[in-house]
Amino acid sequence: MIPEDKKEEVKQAADIVDVIADHVKLRRSGSNFTGLCPFHNEKTPSFSVSPSLGIFKCFGCGEGGDVFNFVMKMDGVGFEEAVRTLAERYNVVIPEKTEDQYDPQQYLKDGIYHALRFAGNFFYQTLAESDEAEYAREYLKNRGYPWKTVRKYGLGYASDRFDGLLKNAESAGINMQYLHESGLVKAREDDSGFYDTFRSRLMFPILNPSGKVIGFGGRTLSSDKKTPKYINSPQTPVYNKSDVLYGIHIAKNEIRKAGEVVLVEGYTDVISMHQAGIGNVVSTSGTSLTSGQVRVMKRYGDILLMIFDADVAGVKAAVRGISIALEEGMSVRVLTLPEGEDPDSYVREYGGEGFLDLKKKETGDFLHFLVGLARKEGRWQDPVERRKSINEILEAIAVMPDELSRANYIQELSSTSRIGDRALLQELDLIRGRMEKSRRRTAERTAMRAGRELQDSRRPSESRPGTERDPGSNSGTGSVSGSAHAGHASAPRHEGTGSQPAAAGKQGISARKGVALSPHRPAHAPRRPEYEKELIRLMLTFGEKIIEFVGNYCSEDDFEDTDLRNCYRDIMMRYQEGEPVSVETYSRREHPYPELVGEIVLQRHWVSEFGMKKRGVTIHRDANPVNTARGSLKSLKIRYLERTREKFLDKYAGASEDEKAEIQKWIRKATSEWNRYRQEPAETLFPDI
Repeated sequence: MIPEDKKEEVKQAADIVDVIADHVKLRRSGSNFTGLCPFHNEKTPSFSVSPSLGIFKCFGCGEGGDVFNFVMKMDGVGFEEAVRTLAERYNVVIPEKTEDQYDPQQYLKDGIYHALRFAGNFFYQTLAESDEAEYAREYLKNRGYPWKTVRKYGLGYASDRFDGLLKNAESAGINMQYLHESGLVKAREDDSGFYDTFRSRLMFPILNPSGKVIGFGGRTLSSDKKTPKYINSPQTPVYNKSDVLYGIHIAKNEIRKAGEVVLVEGYTDVISMHQAGIGNVVSTSGTSLTSGQVRVMKRYGDILLMIFDADVAGVKAAVRGISIALEEGMSVRVLTLPEGEDPDSYVREYGGEGFLDLKKKETGDFLHFLVGLARKEGRWQDPVERRKSINEILEAIAVMPDELSRANYIQELSSTSRIGDRALLQELDLIRGRMEKSRRRTAERTAMRAGRELQDSRRPSESRPGTERDPGSNSGTGSVSGSAHAGHASAPRHEGTGSQPAAAGKQGISARKGVALSPHRPAHAPRRPEYEKELIRLMLTFGEKIIEFVGNYCSEDDFEDTDLRNCYRDIMMRYQEGEPVSVETYSRREHPYPELVGEIVLQRHWVSEFGMKKRGVTIHRDANPVNTARGSLKSLKIRYLERTREKFLDKYAGASEDEKAEIQKWIRKATSEWNRYRQEPAETLFPDI
């Protein structure tokens, strides 16, 4: 277990803007920063980072929290692993890991990362020291890779043994399950044991943007044509090839500076380009381009330069890649290399300057590349084939999310094809109509499936005997005063419908040392009520005065959202014990409080100071926080009474005749209180205390 003071030291040392900027292109917006969310696909920035509070929040997908939450989500690691990753980055020394209780899936991921890290070191040492690896060292030397390049990219060598890695990993205490789950070893068909996946191969470790080894690519140095040139790690809990780009951990900052990412095909293409001074280069490692890979690239730059060999095989797949990148909102440019060249061979022969000269002269937009391809294949001259080619280009334009870009390319296609832009626009509208219809059908199917899953996941809430309160009562566990506000009668204790004395609940809270929030919300959890979030925000922002006011008129039972209810209870407990309560306090508390604070405090839509000054207006959001609290309390109470009536109605169906009479009385009372809260002004319902 990492000591609390060390966690706090890491959090203070880790600049959340610096950490997130490795993955997201951030722009300053007042005192905060905004950008495109890395956790879901979006075209308009809804991701906000507050450096003063040390938290982030996405208003599109709901992700949020502190710097630890971000690393956990981004790298797919557990809390302790996230703390250790940041500690290593910011040179904070923390104790070695001890055995803790882990979530099984997270424990598995941590073990896989450990096995992969060990394998990377083992392969590197084998390349550096083994006599068997002499041929591999000579191969790298002849390719123009000095040892500093080998060390920078962690290149290695897998020996020609079935148990080279296996034996060493077992000796080092690496769990066999982790070796197997990471794809480093395979099970024998006769179940007699395991053997190494990679043998007699030059090894290229594949790292995620944070620099963690997540997989390997192994290149054979054999001339045997029956031997596959490359084999790659299989899909694992930490390696999804559809989201992986080789070299991204090194290239990300250069991509951000250039605003452009250069996409090549293989490992050696990336290394040679980087070595030649072209640092904004990544590769798909031989796979077809996917939307997941494009989204990773778009975190760092908006322009994609795709490099094709003149004799590239699978041109159709390359063309599909163009459409995928356009659909994700990237500007796509294309460079075709001379016959017989690939990026690796070209920069080794002509150097970085030669490549930049070629890039400047030969790079064109995707439209002219597709037209040139059709001409090269003889399709542009034939009227029928030309019609098909134009339709393919229109389909690529149709997926572009930006209307102005579509209009510009339609004009360019009109000029190139000598077809009127009106006819092209009509055809484009037809294509987009078909696409939209297909998207709607897909969305409807997805929504229906999600609805069924949500319905299956719901369970009727169980009423705890002896804990329900008088529907109109303002007393409860969270009450500061410990007594109900005048004008509200307390219900008698009754089996299944009665109330608990406020003091008992209060003592229960005081006895606790902290309130734990739910570590993860369900993927399809309903949105938290805004009025509940607003009450918590006011309490955190204005402290004692609002805490006393809100606590006098509601209790934790009034809250519908579990995390907000627990947070309210925790605030009341801290207040009663004289501990500090503020936005800053909770944003720097243990996980997962920062995530909840980010959701509560960071607002997606609010007029900035600059915007108000520009318009000559002043809007005071919290000019009267007590009045704001009154409005939220009114909504809170109305919703609580609605839930109370629903509970009584649910009980009524299965009650005996005697019980039904009693339940009817409480239904009438709840309804009466509900009408009163709806009709009376908030100032009357919640007067100053």
